[in-house]
Amino acid sequence: MNIEKLVLDLCAYDDEQEWFEFKENWFQPEVLGEYVSALSNAAAFHHKAQAYFVWGVNDETHEVVGTTFNQYGDYNKEPYQITYTARRT
Repeated sequence: MNIEKLVLDLCAYDDEQEWFEFKENWFQPEVLGEYVSALSNAAAFHHKAQAYFVWGVNDETHEVVGTTFNQYGDYNKEPYQITYTARRT
């Protein structure tokens, strides 16, 4: 998947759609789960294979501006991302 092309394709829409959201630096861990759930439900409703929450894009102008959000950080000593390792038995 070409992420750059995907982001530019989403930016080409006149407005955000129910199945994708742009944010520059916004992050509220307690609310993010609700956002992801709403986006995924909207994607299913609109027959989209995926939903997208894109950091680093201005949600008014759709300009790619970058972000200071660190996806590898922690919140309350819990990582934002959880890595699973498959084990063979």
